[in-house]
Amino acid sequence: MTEPSNAPVPEADAVIPWPADTTPTGDALVDRALGLLADVAESPVSEHGELYAGIHDSLLEALDAEPGLPSAPSNNRPEGDS
Repeated sequence: MTEPSNAPVPEADAVIPWPADTTPTGDALVDRALGLLADVAESPVSEHGELYAGIHDSLLEALDAEPGLPSAPSNNRPEGDS
């Protein structure tokens, strides 16, 4: 069983600090994805899930773009069909 937390609960009007900038990584695709985080602070909480999903997808795109990794198939045709 989880013990109750004694941590203070922020007031509804409390301002939560948000980082002003992300530190550049040197990878353009990753930096572009992390740049999307700036939209989170100004968005209603109800939109955060969609924003984080977009950031996640952008990071997956950056991972898929790494040299040496196979790219995702562009169609579902069996190999050998043209």
